[in-house]
Amino acid sequence: MGAIAEKLTLKTRLGYGIGDIAICLYWSGVGLYLLYFYTDVVGISPSLAGLIYGIGMFWDAITDPFMGYVAERTRTKWGVYRPYLLFGNIPLALSFVLLFWVPPFEGTMLFLFLLFANLLHRTCFTLVSVPFSSLTPRITSDSQERTNLTGFRMMGAQTGTNLMALLAFPIIFWVGGEDESSGFIVLAAIAGITAICIHAITFISVSEPTNDQGIERVGGSLVEAAKAIGKNGPFWLVFSATLIVGITTIFFGNNLIYYTKYALNLHEHQGTILFTSGIVAFLSIPIWWLISNKIGKKLTWLISSSITLIALMSFYVYDISTLNELLFLVAFIGFGSGAGGILFWSMLPDTIEYGEVQTGVRSESSLYGFMTFAQKGSIAFAIIILGIVLDFIGFEANQIQTTSTISDMKSIMTLIPALGVGMSLIIIYFYPIDAKMHKELLAKLQGESHETN
Repeated sequence: MGAIAEKLTLKTRLGYGIGDIAICLYWSGVGLYLLYFYTDVVGISPSLAGLIYGIGMFWDAITDPFMGYVAERTRTKWGVYRPYLLFGNIPLALSFVLLFWVPPFEGTMLFLFLLFANLLHRTCFTLVSVPFSSLTPRITSDSQERTNLTGFRMMGAQTGTNLMALLAFPIIFWVGGEDESSGFIVLAAIAGITAICIHAITFISVSEPTNDQGIERVGGSLVEAAKAIGKNGPFWLVFSATLIVGITTIFFGNNLIYYTKYALNLHEHQGTILFTSGIVAFLSIPIWWLISNKIGKKLTWLISSSITLIALMSFYVYDISTLNELLFLVAFIGFGSGAGGILFWSMLPDTIEYGEVQTGVRSESSLYGFMTFAQKGSIAFAIIILGIVLDFIGFEANQIQTTSTISDMKSIMTLIPALGVGMSLIIIYFYPIDAKMHKELLAKLQGESHETN
């Protein structure tokens, strides 16, 4: 099998981990601010904003599996996946700046330009993000090392998210003042340049194995890969749980800025509020990391999701009136949700070996592509629905909202995510792969590899 099972060096762990800082500068920049940018800065309706955002994200979801199929068949002197980090980041950075530019158009031309910029950025993001994610099983085949590597990656991801959460609005206010449009351009440019530098470091620090390490077992057509994934039961459990949580938690994350601005009149504290949620999630990663290594990924998912569920319901029932109360509740939610990333990205590689044992087909990057399809497809669907719902409850950007609108906003940003988290608890309860099973899967693959040599 030619697998690398020894402990990874600190250089490799750190080099890969910081790479997700760059990924999440883009990901959180879009996730936290794009809908707000469309409604409160560009000035289009929530329904239209949600439609443009959703189409772009759905395009991203569709292209991910195809990018995965192409990436795992790439062969260069720099490796299979690393070249995409080096050469894909400049167009990605430029597209990010274009995404947050307010064009001098109106009506149909404005819609078409915003849609074009969104599709362009999502295509460039796919070009970099899918190969980056696919490096995890490429670097190591050991389940616990994957968890450890993913821990570093999730710390990088939260660092990127925290930087974007903490600094975005201060930069926007500092540059643009009341005219937030110029601030968004500067923010996007800073993020893009930073991401280019970070991924250059990742490219240098992380090396792919000189042997094929599983890549030689990638074969067959896209249809064959899709059939193999279709028979991978554990993958579909993780897929379904991620899909449901992705759809529903969007209603909290994207409403938080609106609720802070219009319900609590705390717009000047947006950076502090978003940072608090992010930094607590970041600090909780080592805790969930240790718990996962101790009791397993499945049980850790069940515990952390239960905490998130309780936190969301607390947000719903409590009558928030001060900044400190809001900070406490978003921190509570951040702690519970902090386990999501490390569990999601460490459970996924384990399903690769499961699928290979069951079907004989290794669908490495294709599986990552289909997994991110779940994330982004759910976001696309949720954002479109959210835009329609905001219009339905009477939301109007930069206007005083009615009591009914504020009440409805709080309901949809808490009850819908709580339902999704609860459903994920039920789904993951049936996830079968534990540490013992994964070692047995690797042993079978090792035996098959020796038989073919």
